Amino acid sequence: MRNKLFMATIAAAIAIPVMVAPIPNHYAEAAETKGSVVLANNPFKDVKVNSPYYKIIHEMRDTGIIQGYEDGTFRPDTTISRQHAAALVSRALKINGLTLEKTKEFKQPKDLRTDSPFYDDIKSLVEAGLLEMDNQGNVNPNKALTRGEMAKIIAVAFNLEVKADYLFGDVKGSKYEEYVKALYSNGVTTGYEDYTFKLNGSLTRVHYVLFMHRAMNIDADFVAKPIPTPTPEPKPDPKPTSKSPVKYSDWSYQDIKTKIPRPAGYVAGEHEKKNAGIVQEIIKENGHGFTSSYDIEKKAYEESYASLSEKYREGVPATFEDKLRLSAEQAGTTYEEFVKVINQVIETGEVHNGGTFTVYFNYQNGKLYISGVRNHTN
Repeated sequence: MRNKLFMATIAAAIAIPVMVAPIPNHYAEAAETKGSVVLANNPFKDVKVNSPYYKIIHEMRDTGIIQGYEDGTFRPDTTISRQHAAALVSRALKINGLTLEKTKEFKQPKDLRTDSPFYDDIKSLVEAGLLEMDNQGNVNPNKALTRGEMAKIIAVAFNLEVKADYLFGDVKGSKYEEYVKALYSNGVTTGYEDYTFKLNGSLTRVHYVLFMHRAMNIDADFVAKPIPTPTPEPKPDPKPTSKSPVKYSDWSYQDIKTKIPRPAGYVAGEHEKKNAGIVQEIIKENGHGFTSSYDIEKKAYEESYASLSEKYREGVPATFEDKLRLSAEQAGTTYEEFVKVINQVIETGEVHNGGTFTVYFNYQNGKLYISGVRNHTN
């Protein structure tokens, strides 16, 4: 019945052209559909025609589940937050005439305003036990959704049953075990090439939409195959010989401050002041979170951070890369994405606004400034 409803909605969306009012950029994904759709002949400008997800993304858009952003983008590679995940699954359920069973009493989260465009979506998932609040009473709406949380939301929302008792090795014994089984045995997820699922990892907007689409279009004839034993990860080299992934971090502190190419029109002091102001405006608009800064000089960082190494890596000397990974986790993104952002802001001199965090580089003191926004917490 669910698949018939979903396909009927697609037909209705294609048949009925309507006018769509502009949506403020930071509220775009929160707006209610209310019968309005974006026409199928107006594709997202950042989703290429040769993308393997092109058809699915626009199919989900034409039903009203995806609405994208005011600038005509979908931002497929952006890490999906808890509040956006709640909004997307809520729309899918409403479109298909489905509701979530309330299993918990709702207590107002400290970090969720009642006038938030995501309030009802988050409230519904909290009452269904699909989003949990932390010990401080925060629901962390802007924090990156984990793959474990995704598995629970998708499995419960779309009533997926476990069809085969196959389990990823890194999921065994976790609270998400049965939900991941349900996804795998129905063909919603295949896991990673090393036969792991990575419960604590984040996922992009396009992958979340892909999981939803598969869950709403289950192949009744799908038969899951046994999962091989995970391939053990190679032990890290205690004396890495490769250069740091962050450009210029192998330079001396003095060289970093004086020799890194400045962007066009750069004026010392004024440029840094302008970027700091941009970040403050973002925080003012979206809420306060964490703030940190550190030198990009690899050698100086590792010397100063050595005193904390035992707590962080159980006696293994902390490296500059360790700090990058920890900062990426705090910011709610992947290590690879975080490194890419750092190199980008160093090269361009611009402020990066990643939704859950901002980053900019100060050419005068050689430091990165990272700020969590929209009430993002670690």
